[in-house]
Amino acid sequence: MFFRFFTLSANTEKDILKAGFSVNSYEEVNVYNGDKLEFTTQTPKDYLFKEDVWSVIDSSDVFEQSCVLAKTPYLSFDELWELLLYADQEDDRMGALVFMQKRYSQQLRQEQKALQGKKNDISKYEKRAMKMLSRMM
Repeated sequence: MFFRFFTLSANTEKDILKAGFSVNSYEEVNVYNGDKLEFTTQTPKDYLFKEDVWSVIDSSDVFEQSCVLAKTPYLSFDELWELLLYADQEDDRMGALVFMQKRYSQQLRQEQKALQGKKNDISKYEKRAMKMLSRMM
């Protein structure tokens, strides 16, 4: 498991903790009302799960109502591509796709074009990846 998705709600933090994560560190966040600073609050920066550090990844441009945690250290593009193709867990496949789109968008487009060029000579895993890519890109 490299990625975990949680639905954004008033209970997201409780859901994360209930799943076995614990807060590793906090960051200060300023809350504004228009241009006026209302207050500063502490929010979790990252989490611990089985001695691994997990960071929050912004997925708002793909999944507006979700919070994604990614295990650190982050995977390389090739490792993420393999995860997208072959991972058993949907959270890992979707997380890999979100992360690649954020960090490796150009390489991801190149892989998508390469798959489109294969046309009929494509595995069931590549077909699944193409379906996911077509929804996001």
